[in-house]
Amino acid sequence: MAKRLFALPSAVLQASAAARPTTKAWCYASLSRALGTGMPARYTTSTHGLYKAPTAIRLSCRRSIFTQSAPKGNKDSEKDLDDSEIYGISALCIAITVALAVYFYYYGKGGVYPTPIRNMLREGGAAYMRPKEKQDLPKALKCYKKALELLDELGKNDINHGRDAAHVTGLVARVATIYSEMGDLDNAIVTYNDLMERILSSAEMADPKLLVKQLMHTRLSEERRSNILRALGCASKLAETLELRAARWRRRSMVLADPALAASSADLKEAGRWYQWCLQVVTLTYQNHFNHIQLDKGLEPTSTPSFDPATLPKFFSIEIVTSLFYNAATYFSKCAQFDMAAPLLQRALDLLRPAVSKGDEEGVCRSAVLMSHLANAAARKSDLQAAEKILIDGLSLAKRFSKNSECLNSFVALTYSLGTVYQTAGKTESARVQYRQAIDVADTIGDKEAAQLATEALNRA
Repeated sequence: MAKRLFALPSAVLQASAAARPTTKAWCYASLSRALGTGMPARYTTSTHGLYKAPTAIRLSCRRSIFTQSAPKGNKDSEKDLDDSEIYGISALCIAITVALAVYFYYYGKGGVYPTPIRNMLREGGAAYMRPKEKQDLPKALKCYKKALELLDELGKNDINHGRDAAHVTGLVARVATIYSEMGDLDNAIVTYNDLMERILSSAEMADPKLLVKQLMHTRLSEERRSNILRALGCASKLAETLELRAARWRRRSMVLADPALAASSADLKEAGRWYQWCLQVVTLTYQNHFNHIQLDKGLEPTSTPSFDPATLPKFFSIEIVTSLFYNAATYFSKCAQFDMAAPLLQRALDLLRPAVSKGDEEGVCRSAVLMSHLANAAARKSDLQAAEKILIDGLSLAKRFSKNSECLNSFVALTYSLGTVYQTAGKTESARVQYRQAIDVADTIGDKEAAQLATEALNRA
C-alpha cells in the first residue's frame, strides 16, 4: 500500500465571517457552466440500480506525482531552494491520490535580506534542506520564525519588507509547511490564515471575482500576480489541512461518500468553501481568458471553454489546474457530491489528453489515477456500465508504463475496482480474475494492504 500523501494543521479559522468564501448557489451555477456537468458522453449509460461493491480499495498515497520542474533558488538565500514545492492530499478514496502542485515561491535573491536575517535563513536551510531522516524541523522552524519576526519589525518602517512583500509571504509559507510536516495542524492553519490575510483583503477572500479581474489585467505587476498565485495555493492547502484535521476525529469508513459529512463537521464545511473559492478563481479566470481568445478569432464567447491546455493563461500551469481539480473532486466525492466531482475529473483529463496522445509517461499515469476516481463517481451514481468502460480505458493507460510506480499503483486500484463492478453485476468469475491480478501486482510492488483487501474480496466472491 502506498504511503499517505500529506498532513497539515490548526485552530479554528481566524478570518472574519465576511472574509470567508461563500457557498451560495451561484458558486455552483458558475462552476457548472464552466465545467459542464454529468458523466462524459462516451461513458454515459442508463444503467439502473444501486452500486453496492463489496469493499472499495482504499489506496491512500503520499506520492507527489504531479511534479513541476523549477529553477533553484539563490544560494545566498538558502541552500538550493526550489521555487515550488509539491503537495498532495490524503484522499480516502478508491484509488491512489494525486499531489497538488502549489507554488509558494519561497524566496527572492539573498541580497534582499539584511545580513542577520540572511544568516538565519542559511541556518534554517541547513536544518531543513536535507534528506528527511536528517532534517531538524524544530531548529529550522525556530530560525525561520525568528527571521520572520525581524522582517515584520523592519516592515513597519520599510515598505520593501512589508507584510505582503513576496520574500516575506514566501517565508510565511515555509513556516506553515514546517508546521504541517511536524503534524502541528492547528498552528499550520493559523499560519495559512496569516498568509492569506497578508496577501488578500477581506473583500477579496469573500469574492474571488475580484481576483479574477486583477489576474486578467494586462498591467498587473509580476509580484502581485505571484502573490495571488501563492494565495491560491495557500487556500487549497488550507482546505486540505482542514480535511485532515476533520479526519483525525473520524473513522475511515465515516469519511467516505457521506452526503451529510460536510454539514456534520465545521472543518469540512470550511474546507468546501475554500475549494469553491479556488475553483472560482481558476475557472472564471480561464473562462475570461478563453473568451478573449474566441473574440480575437472572430468567434462568439462561450460559457463552456474547451479546456485545451494550449488555451490556459500562461500563469496557470497544467499541473496547478489538474491538481486543484483532482483535490476538489476527492473532497466532493467524500461528501457524495458526485455531480460536482465527475466534471472536475473529466476536465483534468481533458487538460492531460495532449500529453497522453504524445505518450508522455507522467501524463499517461496521472490520467490513469484520475480515471480510477472518475469510475468511482460513475459507480456511485449507479452507472456500472460507464464505470466498467472507464476502468477498462484506465487499465489500458496504466499498462503502458509497467515500471512506473504510479501506473503500477493505478493498475492495482483499477483492477480491484473492475472486480467489484463485475461482482456487483453478477459476473463472479470475471471478478475473480480481476482480484487475482490485483493480488499478483500488489504482491510484486510490496503493497500489503492492497493485497489483503483484494484477497478478502476474492474469498467473498
